[in-house]
Amino acid sequence: MLPVIRRMRDNLHIPISIDTTKGPVAAQAIDSGAEIINDISGLRFDPSIAGIAAKTGASLILMHSRGTPANMQKLPPVEDVLSEIIAGLRWSVDQAVQRGVKHEKIILDPGIGFGKTPRQNLQLINNLNRIVEEFGLPVLLGTSRKSFIQKTLDSRIQVESRDARRESSTGTIASNVIGVLRGANILRVHDVGETVAAVRLAEAIIQSDSP
Repeated sequence: MLPVIRRMRDNLHIPISIDTTKGPVAAQAIDSGAEIINDISGLRFDPSIAGIAAKTGASLILMHSRGTPANMQKLPPVEDVLSEIIAGLRWSVDQAVQRGVKHEKIILDPGIGFGKTPRQNLQLINNLNRIVEEFGLPVLLGTSRKSFIQKTLDSRIQVESRDARRESSTGTIASNVIGVLRGANILRVHDVGETVAAVRLAEAIIQSDSP
């Protein structure tokens, strides 16, 4: 991993993000040239990641998730998913700040698909503005080709011949457009060009009546 990060650092002019829940891995990745730490546990698994981000000045993505990767899809759904996410992210932000991470270095990810039902994922995207308003921090949305999209479409589209991958990509773009309109600042996607075009058109439509 580290040689790849070093090579990317030498050949790319964009920030490099490392996905990890382990402090030692984060430290080595940042030392090798990564600039962003993406912690899917929101510091639940290893709070020392926050200290590493504070010391190095790296940006820190705090994602909400439930349980562990091994059991999160087996957990019973919570009744009020938005309240749980806001409470969980509040804990994560507090942990980060207590360890010296500056607010301007924190990015929040509500964790689409991580311990949520398909319907809760839809509700989360539609109410993303609540998280934006609650924290006033950049929000990252990662819906790209996740299973809730196909599960939602399977219940609504009845045709004999279908292209599941195309539907998933189209569904991803739709979810991202809604997410941006609800306040998302960063999108994690596979189909970059198509998503950029869709978001720019949506923004142009919204802004068309502005003087």
